[in-house]
Amino acid sequence: MLRPMLVEVLVISVGCFLAALVNAAVATGGVYIMLAASSAVLPLAAAIPMQSALAAPSLVARIVTFWRHINWPIFLMFAPAAAVGVVVGARIFVSLDEGVIGLMLGALLLALVWLVPKGVTLSLPRQFLYVGGLHGCFGTIFGVGLFLQPAILRTGLNRQQITATLAICLLGLEAMKAIGYVSFGFSYAEYWPHILSGAIAGVAGTLMGRRLGDKIPEQRFRMVFRLIVTLAGLRLLAKGVIDLGLV
Repeated sequence: MLRPMLVEVLVISVGCFLAALVNAAVATGGVYIMLAASSAVLPLAAAIPMQSALAAPSLVARIVTFWRHINWPIFLMFAPAAAVGVVVGARIFVSLDEGVIGLMLGALLLALVWLVPKGVTLSLPRQFLYVGGLHGCFGTIFGVGLFLQPAILRTGLNRQQITATLAICLLGLEAMKAIGYVSFGFSYAEYWPHILSGAIAGVAGTLMGRRLGDKIPEQRFRMVFRLIVTLAGLRLLAKGVIDLGLV
């Protein structure tokens, strides 16, 4: 029993470190790495709610580090709509079979890295009312949302502003999601070793990522990120197909 838990903690810690490093260095993408790591060692019914606890320390570190770069109008438009989306998403999450979640999440991850169109711009901050509701709902169901990161990357904000604004929006969202999961019976206390080790690794990754951000080409970061998320998406698709007995 102890050995499997140590493996879980180690894999999740490495995932949290890499996720935080990527987030701090290139503003976004780490959430998919963290989900890939946790879903590799935990059932989806636990891995998805755990994203809220695992992400929080790194998000707090980014908020403190990049506080003066936060775009508050985006956050104030995003947060109330996200709260409504979380309520809807939590109800859907508890009603879905794990195989269905795996199949849909795998397809979602692949779509996020390969099918999101480039060259789309969004007006500030009104569009984030819709982004908040949709991202809150999808993020609660699948652990990652489809809308906030691509939307904010197309606003014209600089890297520091994107990093800071994403962090404050996602921290608020993760707090709401955690409340929703707990209200439907999930216990974070059962996973305290995973959360504690992930928190330490996440803060370390944030500090290192900030130093590396200006030294490593962004394209190289994004290439590795795409590869990791693609492999995670394919694995989840295969898991969903097997769990549903489609092969």
